[in-house]
Amino acid sequence: MVFPVSPYQGMLTGRALVIRGSVTVVLLAIDLLMWGGLSVTWSGADLSPWADVAVVAVMVLAYGCLALFRSAVPGYLAVLGVALCSLVVPAIETFAGFAMALFLLARQADRRLALLGLAGAAVPVTVNTATAYHFAASPGTQYLLVSASLWSLLYLAAWIAGRMLGAADGRLSRERRQASEARREVLAEERRRISRELHDNVAHSLTAIVLQAAGARTGLTRQSASTDDLVRSLEGIESTAAQSMRELHRMLGILRSPAPEGAPPSGLLGVEDIDGLIRSGQDSGLDLLLSTTGTPVPLDPSVSHTAYRVVQEGLANTMKHAGAGTAARVVLEWRPATVVVTVHNGPGPRPQPPVSGGFGLTGLRERVDVVGGTLRAGPTEDGYLLQATVPVTPGRPSGSRIAGPAEPPERQTREAG
Repeated sequence: MVFPVSPYQGMLTGRALVIRGSVTVVLLAIDLLMWGGLSVTWSGADLSPWADVAVVAVMVLAYGCLALFRSAVPGYLAVLGVALCSLVVPAIETFAGFAMALFLLARQADRRLALLGLAGAAVPVTVNTATAYHFAASPGTQYLLVSASLWSLLYLAAWIAGRMLGAADGRLSRERRQASEARREVLAEERRRISRELHDNVAHSLTAIVLQAAGARTGLTRQSASTDDLVRSLEGIESTAAQSMRELHRMLGILRSPAPEGAPPSGLLGVEDIDGLIRSGQDSGLDLLLSTTGTPVPLDPSVSHTAYRVVQEGLANTMKHAGAGTAARVVLEWRPATVVVTVHNGPGPRPQPPVSGGFGLTGLRERVDVVGGTLRAGPTEDGYLLQATVPVTPGRPSGSRIAGPAEPPERQTREAG
């Protein structure tokens, strides 16, 4: 039976009070029955009725402390006081009640206090042994030692049981605390993942939509855009918004019905969807070029999605910071065990800021690190470069940081040659 364990010395309530109170009533009845059978003085005369009432009242009060208080200390002290009274009024029994008090104290208290409680068991052991010795038919030294040993073993067993259950309670509390902390960490990581996905999708899509809408407005204001140009801008806005809505619906679907543990999320965009990013960037006014070297191989969905997000973040930053009309190049370099994804843009109408360490690059670094890749980002002599090297299959987190500045792909190719 499990009792509440707490150092708080308030009163028990509810189910805990019912359980503790029921057990205490049973133990009080046992001790009162034993006392009723031995309620004689050492000279053999019966106790007076008032003495009987006083003994019962004292025992009820003591056992009431044992039943009502959440902490075991008040109950233990009260029952120990009754045991001390037995030295003055023989035959008062605290056999079952003291065993419970010692059990609860050993379970709830620290080691030092529990040992002090065990030492206090010497009082009821002495009283119970003396009572048994007094009423024995043929008392002797051997009988005295056996009786004292039995009482001592009884209370020692109760103390050991309390210590063992107390240790189990401590382990359970630690495991629950660790499980709660782990749950909070998982929830925090899930919030970061959702925020990262929302940022990657919304930042790119809205930047493209803003640039395309600004281009259309400028064309209308200056009357420099033909009807076909305006139609293409509106189609680009429609296409980008529709793609953003599809991704948001996919994320909402994952949140409503999560995939089985260990299964990759369905519907992830990958390297095969980079062409759509290129078209969206071109519609936004970027001078984009996509080139591929090496032999493409099938990628793990998480790696493929990471490569897609690298290109998306690079183009979003180019549109946001360099502006329309900027020349940019996206390179996919397929190697035997890795894929190098490079987004490099030249100077644009607006100056390219240095690495800001904002949420976009920070979230991208975490995403690349999860699949075991590395990320480089920073200004170059002729623009800005974002480059990620990811394994073909997911590996252990690399602990990579955003490095910079990085060399443009043209220069890296010349040095490699």
